[in-house]
Order: sequence, then structure tokens, then C-alpha cells
Amino acid sequence: MKIEIKKISVASLLVSAFPVVVFIAMLISSLNMIFQPAAGVSFFAALLQSFFLAIVKTLILLIGAIIAAFVYNFLCAVGMKGLKFDLEDVG
Repeated sequence: MKIEIKKISVASLLVSAFPVVVFIAMLISSLNMIFQPAAGVSFFAALLQSFFLAIVKTLILLIGAIIAAFVYNFLCAVGMKGLKFDLEDVG
């Protein structure tokens, strides 16, 4: 089966599970701040700092994904062919 992606909907990008998965991945990646405490920083402060760092990283990645979707949609509208995938049935 051949599939071609011609347009990426920005609304479906923001409302889907993509932001939640990105936030969880960024939260896990920023939790290393708890295990590397600076002098005079409490556990709660390090936990809060890692949580806000995860929010900032998620926003940066989502803004980048939205910009990439707009660029991809513009290039497809101008005349570039969409991404083509050739899927095989397993079974």
C-alpha cells in the first residue's frame, strides 16, 4: 500500500497526543537535575526547576514542529511532492 502525505494539519498536531508524549519525554530528560543538586538547592526546588525546564523544552519543540509543518505545507502548495511511504502487509 502506498501512502502520500500532502498536508499536515497544525490543529491536529496540537490537539493530538504529540504534545503529551513530548512533555513526558522532556520531563524524564530534565529529571537528571534532581540527581545533580547544586549547593544550597533543596529537593523541591530542583524538582520544580526540572518541571519548568520540561515545559520550556516542550514549548520550544512544539514551536519548531509548527514551523516545520507550515514550511512543509507551503512547499507542498508550491509544487513539491509529498512524502511517500510504501507499506507492506505482514501476515
